[in-house]
Amino acid sequence: MSALPDDLSRTRALFEHWRATRSGREKIPEELWQAVIALRDRYPASQLCRELHLSAGALRARLREAETQPAAATVTPEFVPLRLESLGLPSADRPAKSTEALIRLVWERADGTRLRLLLPVSLWARAESLCQAFLHS
Repeated sequence: MSALPDDLSRTRALFEHWRATRSGREKIPEELWQAVIALRDRYPASQLCRELHLSAGALRARLREAETQPAAATVTPEFVPLRLESLGLPSADRPAKSTEALIRLVWERADGTRLRLLLPVSLWARAESLCQAFLHS
């Protein structure tokens, strides 16, 4: 069995997390449906249903609905620079110890907004809270 492509794998992880944490028989949140709709041009509906454990009828209805809605203007998120010092992270003029391992993180929300970080392992706790704030904003 081959590994799933990154975008489908991330969406599957979002669905698994939602299913594990939902209470009762909640409907699938709109953000998750939007993530599925964003994949419609790259994967057949049968694969989306199989990998994301979706009802074929529900997926068809959502895809029809997405096709009939007027296309929203594509909005490119504005780049927002953050001062590393304000986050308690080392700046370029104060590099981490050269012997310390680095971690590269790329977080992506269902809406496509990404946060990329490259930082020393010792700062993981600070980065973790930043990433949580990013994912829940």
